[in-house]
Amino acid sequence: MHRSPRSSRRGFLGTGVLLLALAGGNATAQVKEIPIGFVLPLSGGAATIGNQTKLGAEVAAEQINAAGGIKALGGARLKLVFADSQSKPDVGVAETERLIQRENVTLIVGAYNSAVTFPATEVAERYKVPWLVTGAVKDEITERGFKYVFRPNNKAIYDAREQIDALDLLKKETGKGPKSIGLFYEGTDWGRSHAANVKKLAKERGYAISLDESYPPNQTDLSAQLLKVRSTKPDALIVVAYTPDHILFTRQLAESRVYVPYGIHSVGGGSEDPNFYKAVSPKAVENMFVQDDFQVDIMRAAKDPAMIAADAKFKAALGYGINSYGAQGVSNVYIVKDALERAASIDRAKVRDALAATDISSGPALITGYQRIKFDAQGQNTFAHGVISQNQNGERRTIWPASNRVAGVTPVWPLPAPGAR
Repeated sequence: MHRSPRSSRRGFLGTGVLLLALAGGNATAQVKEIPIGFVLPLSGGAATIGNQTKLGAEVAAEQINAAGGIKALGGARLKLVFADSQSKPDVGVAETERLIQRENVTLIVGAYNSAVTFPATEVAERYKVPWLVTGAVKDEITERGFKYVFRPNNKAIYDAREQIDALDLLKKETGKGPKSIGLFYEGTDWGRSHAANVKKLAKERGYAISLDESYPPNQTDLSAQLLKVRSTKPDALIVVAYTPDHILFTRQLAESRVYVPYGIHSVGGGSEDPNFYKAVSPKAVENMFVQDDFQVDIMRAAKDPAMIAADAKFKAALGYGINSYGAQGVSNVYIVKDALERAASIDRAKVRDALAATDISSGPALITGYQRIKFDAQGQNTFAHGVISQNQNGERRTIWPASNRVAGVTPVWPLPAPGAR
């Protein structure tokens, strides 16, 4: 676990490095270090995810600095300043204020949790500090007419659409598929936003919603909710959960032997976290579907030196290869580099304008698997997309889109009943 050391949370104005006292001021002075703020859950229920993003960002910054830094600013080095949101909105807002007021960061990246990102970006917008979203999918984050907020990753409607598209594809390929969908989701902004989008899309495509069940995060027992799953008998079950709750749900579902014929369909979160797979039995996740922001099975064919190096760093530091959260951390920092090179300034307004003009179609910023990063008028990357994988024999295998399937991969559909496994 790579937690933010106390020293990394202090300012840099007393180090002798020549910085502008305020990043929004005159940008003509020589710049040697550029402070980039990160608001991430480095402790609490989403800590494993926040720390994976942090490591990815650190790997990218190390690569950029080793290659000569920001050349348009005379080789200025990136200095990452981390703040721990603890997955709490009030803490995330306070840390955003601190990064802006005390650390004088040029821009901020964060904050994974939608419930933190939504209010924290309001603070950044008020101070006119550019904010690059990482991980958070709540639709409204980029639907408020803000000028300083940019999101390279999916928003919630994209995630939901991908899950329903995968159901439709498998039904078309096999002639078999669910008629009803159950919804089991954590009750904060992320879960509610995803559930609302699934319900909208399900109605449009003719699926019935047989279960609509939310729960407060950080549960110790989900038996009551699992009884509702058993009694409503959904043909497919969509799950929205952070790592600790997903571990609990998966263990208790396996113990209950509830049969969902067209599978558990998890929308990222805990099911993208390698620590989740360490904590549950392989049998408990066999054939589970995962909406993923990173195609794990393309790493075998990876040729990009930055991707290969990042993967090696992850294996050395954490014992497993890079995943979607680490990839987002890498991508975020390379997007920042691209904007700073074009802005040739740490003036926040100029950096904001450079982000708005982003159009990346090659290089390490696309480690996440996107073909392009280009923001619309609301700051959303409309080229963002994920993939749907299925856990098969201990490996994550991409099954949607069909064009992304690795040779030899065949979806298991419908799932065998528990006694037949």
